[in-house]
Amino acid sequence: MSPRDTFALSRRSVLRAGAATGLGLTVPSVGAADQSRSTELTVATRNLGLGANLFALFLVESSDELARTIGDLYMDIERSAPSARMRAIADELARTRPDVVGVQEAALIRTEAPGDGGEDGLDAEAVSFDFLDELTDALDETGAPYEVAQVKTTADAEFPGLVDDERIDVRLTDRDVFLVRSDADVTVSDSSAGTFDEALEIPVGDDRTFRVERGYGVISATADGRDFTAVNTHLEASSESVRGSQADELASVLDDIDGRTVLLGDLNDGPAYKNGAYETLTSNLADAWKQARSDADGFTCCRSATLDGEESMAKRVDHVLVRSGVAATDAKLIGAGAESRLHTTVNGSSRTLWPSDHAGVVATLELGSGVSSAANTETGAVAETTATGGNGGDSTATLSDEDASTAEDASTAEDASTAEDASTAEDPSNGPHSTTNRSPSSASSPSSSPSASPASSSDESETATESPGFGPLVGALGALAGVAERLRRRGD
Repeated sequence: MSPRDTFALSRRSVLRAGAATGLGLTVPSVGAADQSRSTELTVATRNLGLGANLFALFLVESSDELARTIGDLYMDIERSAPSARMRAIADELARTRPDVVGVQEAALIRTEAPGDGGEDGLDAEAVSFDFLDELTDALDETGAPYEVAQVKTTADAEFPGLVDDERIDVRLTDRDVFLVRSDADVTVSDSSAGTFDEALEIPVGDDRTFRVERGYGVISATADGRDFTAVNTHLEASSESVRGSQADELASVLDDIDGRTVLLGDLNDGPAYKNGAYETLTSNLADAWKQARSDADGFTCCRSATLDGEESMAKRVDHVLVRSGVAATDAKLIGAGAESRLHTTVNGSSRTLWPSDHAGVVATLELGSGVSSAANTETGAVAETTATGGNGGDSTATLSDEDASTAEDASTAEDASTAEDASTAEDPSNGPHSTTNRSPSSASSPSSSPSASPASSSDESETATESPGFGPLVGALGALAGVAERLRRRGD
């Protein structure tokens, strides 16, 4: 793990998590598991939501307007009551008690006053909002403390702002985080992180580009003595092609992980998006929600970015995906219903807010005693897939009629029906998503030999070409960088 991936841990979090690079997080554990039985593990994926709509930056036309817009967005974050929202999310986690949580958009907002307009680079250090510290503090207060097991820093950008007529610099840092419940029978033995080669690139000036980087975190752990690997990620929101290439890179990383595997994350893609990132990843992993809750839509996205609207969610983009001896027995949403809304006061004004613009997913998993390289009866899916890829090529996965029949034998009739429907629906030529110019990446991977694993496919027919507004924090930072640089060079 590089210093860039660890710097944002506060002193308190470092004391909680341990100073070793691999973290070696030790939580109560037992010896080798009885290989004749399965082990239960509860996991969650939770996007915390920034609380501001950064896409307003696309409308900026002058340096003064840029500063005002940054100031307005800063005030929007303040009005979103981060402390109260993190307490509400902590209550969700304390109630459902997942052993391992993959967190996305754990924002850190810092300021510098007086500001230098960002001329001196990333030097704002006065913390205004630290979503991670607020969340872990709130979890402590609920009596369900969690340890910070791994932090992956992604976007980090600083720009001039105008707040209460004062010129300051505002720095937004985005992080993806693994949390492990302190009293869970889980031991984390190692952690690592990687950055995708593919990134959204925004031209800034005549000869420079700003890369909106994203990546993934990995922990190696045991639950009740049974080994598993968990991966946490947040894929690109603003570009379908970049998101697809990141999914290809992530699939390569996952292929190099041997044994029980759990992927948590906001993929900004789901069953409604044909031949996209979700399809790439579920060609070799099973969708825990579909395994456990095929009768429910499971929509997780998206509320108003300012968290105060009445909008209903209509997409499922936050996922728990599993393979190799891991099967989902239950799944539920958190932060989805009207009862999750919180009532708070900000600067003397009453506000009713959603905890996040996303709902979270909590899944109960069984870690089986064996790893199957063919039809996996624990996941209700089939390992046999066909894939094509390479420079300028497509990356797709299909299930043949014979495969669907195997799935029917290996799982419940309901799961087999889902796989059978998907085998005929997922013709790459039918979907609007472009999968060209995707190639497997050489992104670093955490483990050794690949193992065959189960496939899962979408059975939803809705299509879409883009996912604007999903995960706005990172997606708009590149645009902001471009605006700032162009204005600086124009001398406006």
